[in-house]
Amino acid sequence: MTPVLSLFERIGLGGGGKVKAVYQRMNALAEMDEMDPILLNLNHSLRQKLNFAALQAQGTLAPRVRTMTVPEACYAAALAAGVAPYSDFPETDRCEITGQKTLHFQNDTVVMTDKTKATSIGQMTIRSVPHKDGERVYALLDGVVHQLVQTNADGTTETTDFVKSLPVRWVKTKGRTFVIARNLITGKICRMPRVYDQNVFEMIDLQNSVVFFDGVTSAYLAPVTKGKRALFLHADHRGPDGAIVPRSKYLIENFKGDAIITSTEVHKAQIEQDVTPAAAVHVIPHYCETRDFGATERRDLVTVSRLELIGKPIHECIEAFCRIKDEFPCVNYLIYGVGSGHKRLADQITALGCEDRIRLAGYTNAPLEVFQKALVSVYPTTTEGFGLSILEALANGCPVISYDVNYGPREMIVSGKNGELVAHGDIEAIAAAMRRVLLNPQLYCDGTQHGLHRYRREAYLANYRGIVGKLLA
Repeated sequence: MTPVLSLFERIGLGGGGKVKAVYQRMNALAEMDEMDPILLNLNHSLRQKLNFAALQAQGTLAPRVRTMTVPEACYAAALAAGVAPYSDFPETDRCEITGQKTLHFQNDTVVMTDKTKATSIGQMTIRSVPHKDGERVYALLDGVVHQLVQTNADGTTETTDFVKSLPVRWVKTKGRTFVIARNLITGKICRMPRVYDQNVFEMIDLQNSVVFFDGVTSAYLAPVTKGKRALFLHADHRGPDGAIVPRSKYLIENFKGDAIITSTEVHKAQIEQDVTPAAAVHVIPHYCETRDFGATERRDLVTVSRLELIGKPIHECIEAFCRIKDEFPCVNYLIYGVGSGHKRLADQITALGCEDRIRLAGYTNAPLEVFQKALVSVYPTTTEGFGLSILEALANGCPVISYDVNYGPREMIVSGKNGELVAHGDIEAIAAAMRRVLLNPQLYCDGTQHGLHRYRREAYLANYRGIVGKLLA
Protein backbone atom coordinates (compact mmCIF):
# COMPACT_ATOMS: atom_id res chain seq x y z
CA MET A 1 0.00 0.00 0.00
CA THR A 2 1.06 3.57 -0.63
CA PRO A 3 1.16 5.75 2.52
CA VAL A 4 -0.68 9.03 1.79
CA LEU A 5 -0.25 11.57 4.57
CA SER A 6 -1.91 14.86 5.43
CA LEU A 7 -0.14 17.10 7.92
CA PHE A 8 -2.06 18.54 10.87
CA GLU A 9 -0.84 21.04 13.45
CA ARG A 10 -3.33 19.54 15.91
CA ILE A 11 -6.51 17.48 15.76
CA GLY A 12 -9.66 19.04 17.20
CA LEU A 13 -13.27 17.90 17.38
CA GLY A 14 -14.48 20.90 15.39
CA GLY A 15 -12.99 22.73 12.45
CA GLY A 16 -13.95 24.77 9.42
CA GLY A 17 -14.08 24.02 5.71
CA LYS A 18 -10.35 23.31 5.38
CA VAL A 19 -10.43 20.71 8.15
CA LYS A 20 -13.54 19.06 6.73
CA ALA A 21 -11.92 18.97 3.29
CA VAL A 22 -8.89 17.13 4.69
CA TYR A 23 -11.12 14.64 6.51
CA GLN A 24 -13.03 14.16 3.26
CA ARG A 25 -9.77 13.40 1.46
CA MET A 26 -8.72 10.89 4.13
CA ASN A 27 -12.06 9.10 3.96
CA ALA A 28 -11.88 8.92 0.17
CA LEU A 29 -8.39 7.44 0.30
CA ALA A 30 -9.62 4.93 2.88
CA GLU A 31 -11.97 3.54 0.21
CA MET A 32 -8.98 2.62 -1.97
CA ASP A 33 -7.35 -0.66 -0.98
CA GLU A 34 -4.02 0.43 -2.42
CA MET A 35 -3.83 3.54 -0.19
CA ASP A 36 -2.82 3.87 3.48
CA PRO A 37 -4.29 7.21 4.68
CA ILE A 38 -2.47 8.76 7.65
CA LEU A 39 -3.04 12.01 9.53
CA LEU A 40 0.49 13.07 10.52
CA ASN A 41 0.17 15.26 13.60
CA LEU A 42 2.77 17.82 14.68
CA ASN A 43 1.29 17.75 18.21
CA HIS A 44 2.22 14.73 20.35
CA SER A 45 -0.13 15.02 23.36
CA LEU A 46 -2.42 12.16 24.37
CA ARG A 47 -5.36 14.56 24.00
CA GLN A 48 -4.74 14.38 20.25
CA LYS A 49 -5.10 10.60 20.28
CA LEU A 50 -8.33 10.91 22.28
CA ASN A 51 -9.68 13.46 19.79
CA PHE A 52 -8.81 11.20 16.86
CA ALA A 53 -10.57 8.25 18.51
CA ALA A 54 -13.65 10.44 19.11
CA LEU A 55 -13.71 11.52 15.44
CA GLN A 56 -13.69 7.88 14.35
CA ALA A 57 -16.32 6.91 16.92
CA GLN A 58 -18.70 9.60 15.66
CA GLY A 59 -18.11 8.60 12.03
CA THR A 60 -16.26 11.75 10.97
CA LEU A 61 -13.20 9.69 10.02
CA ALA A 62 -13.28 6.24 8.45
CA PRO A 63 -11.92 3.26 10.45
CA ARG A 64 -9.07 2.73 7.96
CA VAL A 65 -7.67 6.23 8.54
CA ARG A 66 -4.67 6.12 10.86
CA THR A 67 -3.04 8.81 12.97
CA MET A 68 0.63 9.21 13.75
CA THR A 69 2.56 12.00 15.44
CA VAL A 70 5.85 13.31 14.10
CA PRO A 71 7.81 11.74 17.02
CA GLU A 72 6.10 8.40 16.38
CA ALA A 73 7.12 8.62 12.73
CA CYS A 74 10.73 9.07 13.96
CA TYR A 75 10.73 5.81 15.94
CA ALA A 76 12.77 3.86 13.38
CA ALA A 77 15.40 6.61 13.34
CA ALA A 78 15.56 6.61 17.16
CA LEU A 79 16.06 2.83 17.22
CA ALA A 80 18.74 2.99 14.54
CA ALA A 81 20.58 5.72 16.50
CA GLY A 82 20.55 3.59 19.66
CA VAL A 83 18.49 6.03 21.76
CA ALA A 84 18.07 4.54 25.25
CA PRO A 85 14.61 4.18 26.84
CA TYR A 86 13.74 6.58 29.63
CA SER A 87 14.00 5.20 33.18
CA ASP A 88 14.57 8.25 35.38
CA PHE A 89 11.67 7.68 37.80
CA PRO A 90 12.23 7.87 41.59
CA GLU A 91 12.94 4.62 43.40
CA THR A 92 10.05 3.63 45.68
CA ASP A 93 9.65 1.11 48.51
CA ARG A 94 5.85 0.97 48.82
CA CYS A 95 2.61 2.36 47.39
CA GLU A 96 -0.96 3.04 48.51
CA ILE A 97 -3.96 2.86 46.16
CA THR A 98 -7.03 5.00 46.82
CA GLY A 99 -9.57 4.90 44.00
CA GLN A 100 -7.86 6.01 40.79
CA LYS A 101 -4.91 7.53 42.67
CA THR A 102 -1.71 5.66 43.56
CA LEU A 103 0.80 7.18 46.01
CA HIS A 104 4.39 5.97 45.75
CA PHE A 105 6.60 6.31 48.83
CA GLN A 106 10.30 6.40 49.54
CA ASN A 107 11.14 6.26 53.26
CA ASP A 108 7.54 7.31 54.09
CA THR A 109 7.75 10.35 51.78
CA VAL A 110 5.49 10.61 48.73
CA VAL A 111 7.80 10.89 45.73
CA MET A 112 5.36 10.09 42.94
CA THR A 113 1.57 10.24 42.43
CA ASP A 114 -0.31 8.40 39.67
CA LYS A 115 -3.84 9.09 38.49
CA THR A 116 -5.02 6.39 36.08
CA LYS A 117 -8.22 6.01 34.09
CA ALA A 118 -9.46 3.79 31.30
CA THR A 119 -9.97 5.61 27.98
CA SER A 120 -10.86 4.73 24.41
CA ILE A 121 -7.13 4.53 23.59
CA GLY A 122 -6.03 2.52 26.65
CA GLN A 123 -5.04 3.05 30.29
CA MET A 124 -3.97 6.68 30.61
CA THR A 125 -1.83 7.67 33.60
CA ILE A 126 -0.86 11.16 34.69
CA ARG A 127 2.20 10.86 36.92
CA SER A 128 3.33 13.79 39.09
CA VAL A 129 6.87 13.91 40.47
CA PRO A 130 8.02 16.92 42.52
CA HIS A 131 11.54 18.16 41.97
CA LYS A 132 13.63 20.94 43.47
CA ASP A 133 12.67 23.60 40.88
CA GLY A 134 9.02 22.70 40.28
CA GLU A 135 7.12 19.64 39.11
CA ARG A 136 7.42 16.96 36.45
CA VAL A 137 4.17 15.68 34.96
CA TYR A 138 4.35 12.54 32.84
CA ALA A 139 1.66 11.18 30.53
CA LEU A 140 1.77 7.39 30.17
CA LEU A 141 -0.31 5.15 27.95
CA ASP A 142 -0.67 1.55 29.06
CA GLY A 143 2.28 2.08 31.40
CA VAL A 144 4.63 3.45 28.71
CA VAL A 145 5.87 7.03 29.02
CA HIS A 146 4.56 9.25 26.21
CA GLN A 147 5.31 12.82 27.25
CA LEU A 148 6.98 14.75 30.06
CA VAL A 149 6.14 18.36 30.94
CA GLN A 150 8.42 19.96 33.51
CA THR A 151 7.65 23.34 35.06
CA ASN A 152 10.56 25.35 36.43
CA ALA A 153 10.85 28.08 39.04
CA ASP A 154 11.99 30.58 36.39
CA GLY A 155 8.64 30.31 34.59
CA THR A 156 9.91 28.11 31.76
CA THR A 157 8.38 24.79 30.69
CA GLU A 158 10.30 21.87 29.23
CA THR A 159 8.40 19.31 27.14
CA THR A 160 9.92 15.98 26.13
CA ASP A 161 8.15 13.69 23.64
CA PHE A 162 8.71 9.94 23.84
CA VAL A 163 7.85 7.02 21.56
CA LYS A 164 7.68 3.66 23.33
CA SER A 165 9.76 5.28 26.11
CA LEU A 166 12.45 6.50 23.67
CA PRO A 167 13.01 10.28 23.98
CA VAL A 168 12.77 11.91 20.54
CA ARG A 169 12.48 15.68 20.98
CA TRP A 170 12.73 18.31 23.73
CA VAL A 171 11.64 21.94 23.71
CA LYS A 172 11.75 24.75 26.26
CA THR A 173 9.16 27.53 26.20
CA LYS A 174 8.27 30.51 28.36
CA GLY A 175 4.60 31.30 28.26
CA ARG A 176 3.88 30.41 24.65
CA THR A 177 7.22 31.67 23.39
CA PHE A 178 9.81 29.26 22.00
CA VAL A 179 13.16 29.43 23.80
CA ILE A 180 15.33 26.51 22.64
CA ALA A 181 14.93 22.90 21.51
CA ARG A 182 16.92 19.74 20.92
CA ASN A 183 16.57 16.81 18.55
CA LEU A 184 17.20 13.96 21.00
CA ILE A 185 18.03 11.50 18.20
CA THR A 186 20.93 13.53 16.79
CA GLY A 187 21.61 15.89 19.72
CA LYS A 188 21.18 18.91 17.43
CA ILE A 189 20.24 22.12 19.30
CA CYS A 190 17.91 24.60 17.51
CA ARG A 191 17.14 28.19 18.47
CA MET A 192 14.39 28.81 15.91
CA PRO A 193 11.07 26.89 16.06
CA ARG A 194 10.75 26.16 12.34
CA VAL A 195 14.35 25.03 12.05
CA TYR A 196 13.67 22.71 15.01
CA ASP A 197 10.55 21.29 13.35
CA GLN A 198 12.44 20.72 10.11
CA ASN A 199 15.35 19.12 11.91
CA VAL A 200 13.08 16.52 13.52
CA PHE A 201 10.83 16.08 10.48
CA GLU A 202 13.69 15.13 8.18
CA MET A 203 14.30 12.05 10.37
CA ILE A 204 11.10 10.49 8.95
CA ASP A 205 11.43 7.98 6.13
CA LEU A 206 8.79 9.00 3.55
CA GLN A 207 10.59 7.79 0.43
CA ASN A 208 7.63 5.85 -0.99
CA SER A 209 4.91 8.15 0.35
CA VAL A 210 2.78 11.04 -0.88
CA VAL A 211 2.46 13.98 1.53
CA PHE A 212 -0.24 16.67 1.27
CA PHE A 213 0.50 20.10 2.74
CA ASP A 214 -2.73 22.03 3.30
CA GLY A 215 -2.12 25.75 2.94
CA VAL A 216 0.66 27.79 4.46
CA THR A 217 0.73 26.32 7.98
CA SER A 218 2.91 23.28 7.28
CA ALA A 219 4.43 23.92 3.83
CA TYR A 220 7.74 25.01 5.41
CA LEU A 221 8.36 21.28 6.07
CA ALA A 222 8.23 20.41 2.36
CA PRO A 223 11.95 21.07 1.67
CA VAL A 224 12.99 18.35 4.15
CA THR A 225 10.30 15.84 3.18
CA LYS A 226 11.67 12.63 1.69
CA GLY A 227 8.66 11.81 -0.47
CA LYS A 228 6.31 13.17 -3.10
CA ARG A 229 4.81 16.50 -2.04
CA ALA A 230 1.57 18.21 -2.98
CA LEU A 231 0.38 21.64 -1.81
CA PHE A 232 -3.40 22.10 -1.56
CA LEU A 233 -4.53 25.74 -1.61
CA HIS A 234 -7.82 25.96 0.31
CA ALA A 235 -7.90 29.77 0.36
CA ASP A 236 -7.59 32.50 -2.23
CA HIS A 237 -4.10 33.87 -2.92
CA ARG A 238 -5.71 37.31 -3.09
CA GLY A 239 -6.99 39.21 -0.08
CA PRO A 240 -10.46 40.75 0.40
CA ASP A 241 -9.17 43.93 -1.28
CA GLY A 242 -8.21 41.97 -4.42
CA ALA A 243 -4.46 42.42 -3.90
CA ILE A 244 -2.15 39.41 -4.12
CA VAL A 245 -1.16 38.29 -0.62
CA PRO A 246 2.69 38.36 -0.44
CA ARG A 247 2.82 35.28 1.80
CA SER A 248 0.69 33.27 -0.63
CA LYS A 249 2.69 34.48 -3.63
CA TYR A 250 5.94 33.43 -1.98
CA LEU A 251 4.54 30.00 -1.06
CA ILE A 252 3.20 29.26 -4.55
CA GLU A 253 6.37 30.41 -6.29
CA ASN A 254 8.76 28.69 -3.87
CA PHE A 255 6.95 25.49 -2.87
CA LYS A 256 9.45 22.64 -2.74
CA GLY A 257 7.26 19.91 -4.13
CA ASP A 258 5.76 18.13 -7.09
CA ALA A 259 2.20 19.50 -7.46
CA ILE A 260 -0.01 22.43 -6.46
CA ILE A 261 -3.74 21.75 -6.17
CA THR A 262 -6.78 23.99 -5.95
CA SER A 263 -10.48 23.21 -5.96
CA THR A 264 -11.74 25.37 -8.87
CA GLU A 265 -10.74 25.94 -12.49
CA VAL A 266 -11.19 29.70 -12.03
CA HIS A 267 -8.69 29.77 -9.18
CA LYS A 268 -6.19 27.73 -11.19
CA ALA A 269 -6.42 30.20 -14.06
CA GLN A 270 -6.04 33.17 -11.69
CA ILE A 271 -2.98 31.62 -10.03
CA GLU A 272 -1.31 31.02 -13.38
CA GLN A 273 -2.10 34.60 -14.43
CA ASP A 274 -0.89 36.27 -11.21
CA VAL A 275 2.23 34.32 -10.26
CA THR A 276 4.72 31.73 -11.52
CA PRO A 277 3.85 28.46 -9.73
CA ALA A 278 6.78 26.31 -8.65
CA ALA A 279 4.96 23.15 -9.81
CA ALA A 280 2.12 22.20 -12.13
CA VAL A 281 -1.32 23.33 -10.89
CA HIS A 282 -4.10 20.71 -10.75
CA VAL A 283 -7.81 21.02 -9.92
CA ILE A 284 -9.62 18.66 -7.54
CA PRO A 285 -13.12 19.92 -6.64
CA HIS A 286 -14.66 18.81 -3.38
CA TYR A 287 -17.62 16.45 -3.56
CA CYS A 288 -21.13 16.93 -2.21
CA GLU A 289 -22.35 14.70 0.60
CA THR A 290 -26.00 14.05 1.36
CA ARG A 291 -27.72 12.17 4.15
CA ASP A 292 -31.35 11.33 4.73
CA PHE A 293 -32.50 12.74 8.06
CA GLY A 294 -36.14 11.99 7.34
CA ALA A 295 -38.95 14.20 6.08
CA THR A 296 -39.12 17.54 7.86
CA GLU A 297 -40.56 20.98 7.25
CA ARG A 298 -37.98 23.55 6.22
CA ARG A 299 -37.85 26.69 8.31
CA ASP A 300 -35.50 29.51 9.24
CA LEU A 301 -32.40 31.08 7.76
CA VAL A 302 -29.11 29.56 8.88
CA THR A 303 -25.42 30.41 8.80
CA VAL A 304 -22.84 27.69 9.49
CA SER A 305 -19.45 29.37 9.77
CA ARG A 306 -16.53 30.30 11.94
CA LEU A 307 -17.41 33.45 13.89
CA GLU A 308 -14.36 35.35 12.61
CA LEU A 309 -15.84 38.61 11.40
CA ILE A 310 -12.91 39.90 9.35
CA GLY A 311 -13.33 37.15 6.78
CA LYS A 312 -16.93 36.19 7.61
CA PRO A 313 -18.91 39.42 8.24
CA ILE A 314 -21.97 37.79 9.77
CA HIS A 315 -22.85 41.07 11.47
CA GLU A 316 -23.87 42.43 8.05
CA CYS A 317 -26.33 39.56 7.59
CA ILE A 318 -27.80 40.14 11.04
CA GLU A 319 -28.46 43.78 10.14
CA ALA A 320 -29.99 42.71 6.81
CA PHE A 321 -32.31 40.17 8.45
CA CYS A 322 -33.55 42.79 10.91
CA ARG A 323 -34.74 44.86 7.95
CA ILE A 324 -37.04 42.10 6.64
CA LYS A 325 -37.91 40.08 9.75
CA ASP A 326 -41.30 41.72 10.26
CA GLU A 327 -42.34 40.59 6.74
CA PHE A 328 -41.70 36.96 7.73
CA PRO A 329 -42.79 36.56 11.37
CA CYS A 330 -42.45 32.75 11.30
CA VAL A 331 -38.84 32.77 10.11
CA ASN A 332 -35.90 33.07 12.49
CA TYR A 333 -32.17 33.35 11.87
CA LEU A 334 -29.93 30.67 13.48
CA ILE A 335 -26.15 31.12 13.44
CA TYR A 336 -24.01 28.03 14.07
CA GLY A 337 -20.33 28.32 14.90
CA VAL A 338 -17.72 29.48 17.38
CA GLY A 339 -14.97 32.06 17.20
CA SER A 340 -13.61 35.38 18.38
CA GLY A 341 -16.58 37.32 16.99
CA HIS A 342 -19.13 35.71 19.32
CA LYS A 343 -19.31 38.56 21.84
CA ARG A 344 -19.59 41.24 19.17
CA LEU A 345 -22.46 39.38 17.50
CA ALA A 346 -24.20 38.79 20.84
CA ASP A 347 -23.92 42.50 21.69
CA GLN A 348 -25.24 43.44 18.24
CA ILE A 349 -28.27 41.15 18.58
CA THR A 350 -29.03 42.64 21.99
CA ALA A 351 -28.62 46.22 20.74
CA LEU A 352 -31.01 45.52 17.84
CA GLY A 353 -33.56 43.95 20.20
CA CYS A 354 -33.70 40.78 18.08
CA GLU A 355 -32.96 38.13 20.74
CA ASP A 356 -36.33 36.47 20.02
CA ARG A 357 -35.59 36.11 16.29
CA ILE A 358 -31.80 35.68 16.00
CA ARG A 359 -29.92 33.03 17.96
CA LEU A 360 -26.24 32.13 18.26
CA ALA A 361 -26.68 28.36 18.27
CA GLY A 362 -23.07 27.32 18.97
CA TYR A 363 -20.98 24.76 17.14
CA THR A 364 -22.73 21.95 15.27
CA ASN A 365 -21.19 18.64 14.25
CA ALA A 366 -24.24 17.92 12.07
CA PRO A 367 -24.24 20.70 9.43
CA LEU A 368 -25.92 18.51 6.81
CA GLU A 369 -28.92 18.04 9.09
CA VAL A 370 -29.03 21.80 9.69
CA PHE A 371 -29.11 22.42 5.92
CA GLN A 372 -31.83 19.81 5.32
CA LYS A 373 -34.09 21.63 7.79
CA ALA A 374 -33.38 25.19 6.63
CA LEU A 375 -35.14 27.41 4.09
CA VAL A 376 -31.92 29.13 3.06
CA SER A 377 -28.26 29.23 4.05
CA VAL A 378 -26.62 32.66 4.33
CA TYR A 379 -22.88 32.41 3.67
CA PRO A 380 -21.06 35.73 4.12
CA THR A 381 -17.44 35.56 3.01
CA THR A 382 -14.99 38.15 1.74
CA THR A 383 -12.61 35.70 0.09
CA GLU A 384 -13.06 32.04 -0.73
CA GLY A 385 -11.03 29.24 -2.28
CA PHE A 386 -14.08 27.01 -2.66
CA GLY A 387 -16.70 27.20 0.08
CA LEU A 388 -17.46 23.63 1.12
CA SER A 389 -20.44 24.77 3.19
CA ILE A 390 -22.05 26.13 0.00
CA LEU A 391 -21.78 22.74 -1.66
CA GLU A 392 -23.04 20.93 1.45
CA ALA A 393 -26.09 23.20 1.60
CA LEU A 394 -26.95 22.86 -2.10
CA ALA A 395 -26.47 19.08 -2.03
CA ASN A 396 -28.97 18.91 0.81
CA GLY A 397 -31.63 20.98 -0.94
CA CYS A 398 -30.90 24.28 0.77
CA PRO A 399 -30.45 27.38 -1.45
CA VAL A 400 -27.56 29.71 -0.59
CA ILE A 401 -27.18 33.47 -0.37
CA SER A 402 -23.48 34.26 -0.65
CA TYR A 403 -21.26 37.22 -1.29
CA ASP A 404 -20.15 37.46 -4.92
CA VAL A 405 -16.44 36.74 -4.43
CA ASN A 406 -13.88 34.50 -6.10
CA TYR A 407 -13.97 31.55 -6.51
CA GLY A 408 -16.38 28.89 -5.34
CA PRO A 409 -19.56 30.96 -4.90
CA ARG A 410 -19.47 32.05 -8.55
CA GLU A 411 -18.93 28.47 -9.73
CA MET A 412 -21.77 26.98 -7.69
CA ILE A 413 -24.50 29.63 -7.31
CA VAL A 414 -26.72 30.95 -10.09
CA SER A 415 -28.73 33.94 -8.87
CA GLY A 416 -32.46 33.40 -9.12
CA LYS A 417 -32.06 29.63 -9.52
CA ASN A 418 -30.37 27.96 -6.53
CA GLY A 419 -29.59 31.05 -4.48
CA GLU A 420 -28.41 34.63 -4.77
CA LEU A 421 -25.02 36.34 -5.14
CA VAL A 422 -24.80 39.77 -3.53
CA ALA A 423 -22.13 42.43 -3.11
CA HIS A 424 -20.12 42.35 0.10
CA GLY A 425 -21.21 45.09 2.47
CA ASP A 426 -24.43 46.02 0.61
CA ILE A 427 -26.88 45.53 3.47
CA GLU A 428 -29.94 46.47 1.40
CA ALA A 429 -28.92 43.99 -1.34
CA ILE A 430 -28.50 41.22 1.25
CA ALA A 431 -31.92 42.00 2.71
CA ALA A 432 -33.46 42.02 -0.79
CA ALA A 433 -31.89 38.62 -1.55
CA MET A 434 -33.31 37.18 1.68
CA ARG A 435 -36.71 38.58 0.73
CA ARG A 436 -36.61 37.03 -2.78
CA VAL A 437 -35.78 33.57 -1.48
CA LEU A 438 -38.28 33.65 1.38
CA LEU A 439 -41.10 34.79 -0.93
CA ASN A 440 -40.59 31.76 -3.19
CA PRO A 441 -38.59 29.15 -1.24
CA GLN A 442 -39.78 26.13 -3.23
CA LEU A 443 -38.52 27.57 -6.52
CA TYR A 444 -35.03 28.03 -5.08
CA CYS A 445 -35.12 24.69 -3.28
CA ASP A 446 -35.99 22.89 -6.53
CA GLY A 447 -33.04 24.58 -8.24
CA THR A 448 -30.40 23.42 -5.76
CA GLN A 449 -29.46 20.36 -7.83
CA HIS A 450 -28.30 22.59 -10.69
CA GLY A 451 -24.71 21.75 -11.66
CA LEU A 452 -24.08 19.27 -8.86
CA HIS A 453 -23.02 16.59 -11.34
CA ARG A 454 -19.61 18.30 -11.35
CA TYR A 455 -19.11 17.34 -7.71
CA ARG A 456 -19.92 13.62 -7.77
CA ARG A 457 -18.18 11.32 -5.32
CA GLU A 458 -17.02 9.07 -8.17
CA ALA A 459 -15.21 11.99 -9.82
CA TYR A 460 -13.62 12.97 -6.50
CA LEU A 461 -12.25 9.46 -5.91
CA ALA A 462 -10.93 9.28 -9.46
CA ASN A 463 -9.21 12.66 -9.08
CA TYR A 464 -7.33 11.62 -5.95
CA ARG A 465 -6.40 8.22 -7.33
CA GLY A 466 -5.13 10.03 -10.41
CA ILE A 467 -3.05 12.66 -8.62
CA VAL A 468 -1.41 10.08 -6.33
CA GLY A 469 -0.62 7.94 -9.36
CA LYS A 470 0.91 10.91 -11.21
CA LEU A 471 3.06 11.86 -8.25
CA LEU A 472 4.38 8.34 -7.76
CA ALA A 473 5.06 7.96 -11.47
